[in-house]
Amino acid sequence: MNLPQTPAQTNSSSHVYSATGTRLQGLWLLLARVGWIGIVVPLYALFVANVPAYFASLHLLHASNVQTFTGQLTHADVHTLQAWGLSLDFYAACMVGVSFLFQFSYASVGVLLFLRKSNDRVALMTSFALLMLPFGFADLTLQALPPNWSWLIPGLSALGNASLLLCAFVFPDGQFVPSWTRWLALLMLGYWAVVVVSPSWQLDRSVLSLALFFGFVVVSLLLQLYRYRYVSTPGQRQQTKWALFGVSIAVAGNIVPRLLYAFVLFPRSGGSSLAFALEVSLIMGSMLGIPVTLGIAVLRYRLWDIDVIINRTLVYSMLTGILALIYAGLIIALQALVHALTGQASENPLAIVGSTLVITALFQPLRQRTQFVIDRRFYRRKYDATRTLAAFSATLRNQVDLDQLNEQLLAVVEETLQPTHVSLWLFKPTATVFSTPAAPAPPPPCQPPQTCAPPKIAATKSGAI
Repeated sequence: MNLPQTPAQTNSSSHVYSATGTRLQGLWLLLARVGWIGIVVPLYALFVANVPAYFASLHLLHASNVQTFTGQLTHADVHTLQAWGLSLDFYAACMVGVSFLFQFSYASVGVLLFLRKSNDRVALMTSFALLMLPFGFADLTLQALPPNWSWLIPGLSALGNASLLLCAFVFPDGQFVPSWTRWLALLMLGYWAVVVVSPSWQLDRSVLSLALFFGFVVVSLLLQLYRYRYVSTPGQRQQTKWALFGVSIAVAGNIVPRLLYAFVLFPRSGGSSLAFALEVSLIMGSMLGIPVTLGIAVLRYRLWDIDVIINRTLVYSMLTGILALIYAGLIIALQALVHALTGQASENPLAIVGSTLVITALFQPLRQRTQFVIDRRFYRRKYDATRTLAAFSATLRNQVDLDQLNEQLLAVVEETLQPTHVSLWLFKPTATVFSTPAAPAPPPPCQPPQTCAPPKIAATKSGAI
């Protein structure tokens, strides 16, 4: 069977670039590695050396009217910790532990990329971006630096954000696509330079600066979608899926804790530093998916499993939302029914038990129905191909006419794989005749037994003609 590749696989756009163009050699490779080491090693040494001072600073208390979050608690927060049976030492250790986990999760993947593929400029740029991104929280983790080092904090924060956005402009082939985006990248770097030198342009101080930042983020995502649709090869599309999957988790993890703080924690705590520390910790935890997915995308291990992960994420997210709504509705309805029948306004355990049993019974049918809807809506081609192959398998068991089987096989390949050309060759096997020797006649019975000679075994060879 001859199945040539489709045009989408061979030349999806005039902007397709070769992966061999991302290799660094000679002097450029040496300079890139030396520059990577010269920036990364001193900064991480500074971070480790600053940990004791950061831990000590978390034991200091501040007034409740301080606007900038530093991780330091108020007297009211300390009383809250004591009411929970926790100490200030425990809080400081947790904050340092979260910072360490966040910093070195990115660092471990970044170093792995450097060790495995530092001769690839895309991998090297991704590695540097992963190692610098945690310094976006430098105003928190490096706040205990001496005053004459304070200029380093906004610089590191800008370097972390700019390196990741620049990586998003050229991922995964190292090229600016379309070519005019290189000027947009220069504009973005100029923006971060202004953020560093002008305190009034800090993200938490200027609405215009914050709007520009989100504008660059949206542009980088749109460029990735453009690449996916018009430029990328099938392998690069899988890389893009992995990268966007991790970014999607991080975006959701940034939004949910902020909503939780704004609508739940802030009204109850009055904007305490303890509640804000919980929000920051949740945001850091949600961003741990970025280094994992970027590492998989660059190293290209098990790329094709991303479709299964996305499919399961969509199915179980939708299923969880539906079941939560049904559960809440059943409890409200049953509580109202019990109140109408008995006149009791208190919660009835029978309503909770009944709702739980209904949810348990609905789980499997709803999961199958949700899977069916997701496959038809988002995986239509794969869904149709699966149905076509299943129908062909059922036909194959009963089909004996070779000509009809030939036509059906070509139709199935055409519908499922959609190649530009399909050819089927059937080779008739050469006729083979085997010569089988006649079975030897049984020996005559011996009269008497003691005179019988031992039997002779004759071996004959049969050959194919």
